[in-house]
Amino acid sequence: MTDVILDIDAAGDDILAVLYGALHSEINLLGITTSCGASGSIEQASWVALNVLEVAGDMKTPVYKGSQGPMNPVAADDLDSPVHFDDELRWKFGDRLDKFNTPAKRPAREPEETEACDYLIRMFNERPGEIKLVVTGPLTNIGLALQKDPGIAGKIKHLYVMGGCFNTPGNITPVTEYNIWADPEAAKITFNSGVPITVVPLDICEDNNFACGMFTRDHIADLENFGSGKVVEYIADKFPIYVDIWREYFRLGGFPMDDAITLALTVEEDLCKYTDPVYIDIELEGTLSRGQTVAYFGSQILKTGQGKPKNSRIATWLDGRRFIDGFVDTMLGKR
Repeated sequence: MTDVILDIDAAGDDILAVLYGALHSEINLLGITTSCGASGSIEQASWVALNVLEVAGDMKTPVYKGSQGPMNPVAADDLDSPVHFDDELRWKFGDRLDKFNTPAKRPAREPEETEACDYLIRMFNERPGEIKLVVTGPLTNIGLALQKDPGIAGKIKHLYVMGGCFNTPGNITPVTEYNIWADPEAAKITFNSGVPITVVPLDICEDNNFACGMFTRDHIADLENFGSGKVVEYIADKFPIYVDIWREYFRLGGFPMDDAITLALTVEEDLCKYTDPVYIDIELEGTLSRGQTVAYFGSQILKTGQGKPKNSRIATWLDGRRFIDGFVDTMLGKR
């Protein structure tokens, strides 16, 4: 079993990651921390997490609320969730759009009273070198934790970050991806902290070159044909509209599984191929480039990254078919 803490902002792919983590036989989900990103509020993110855990039959994994906004409160005024497509897509999908990002109902149990950053600090200090952290939303919680206790950087077994883009265009600007853009200060602290990092960028998640790893209506049909129960019913009810929106709006072959892919690497590292370690830094300035994830591969004339520690490896290839088959099997209780 691999001990994992999952940090989410509770969008659609985060939901699938929670189900995956709760049901996978090799993942020991120690806790979930929530950040305020695509879900709109920290309360909604936390309620979504608790409700999804209940669907998975998990009434034990604790959920910890994070900060209501990014580390830089000035920048918070510029945030506008990129997953609010109602005005653009209501004409096409009509009432079906009501199943997209629906407000969460109050869950059967409440989030823990401890704040997310304090929970992270406690866990990594109590169990140094034993716990992997997976962040699939803005890096606010881990950024705050590292700012408060920099010493935990050397106690995190490995950090997996779903974020950034290098060859595939970003989903906020052509060079920025949402999770990094939403709190670049937290990302900069994290990438420069000394934590060993694997970056899972849009390049292998939201690019049709890796469409075989995307979730489609065929996969939903497989779940319905070969399985039953709350998890299958939940996915079959909620996710057809996600598949259709990502095909319509982003011209992708299916719904991208960014967050579940990132979590899967904690137990199946060979699902991806990676770069050699490189130095990555985060741009904090510029209307178009604020939040850009900049990797130094050593070919530039300006040596601004020269001598900096090679803090990250970047996933560059995905065995999409093996991943998605494993995801479906996990939802069916076969893994």
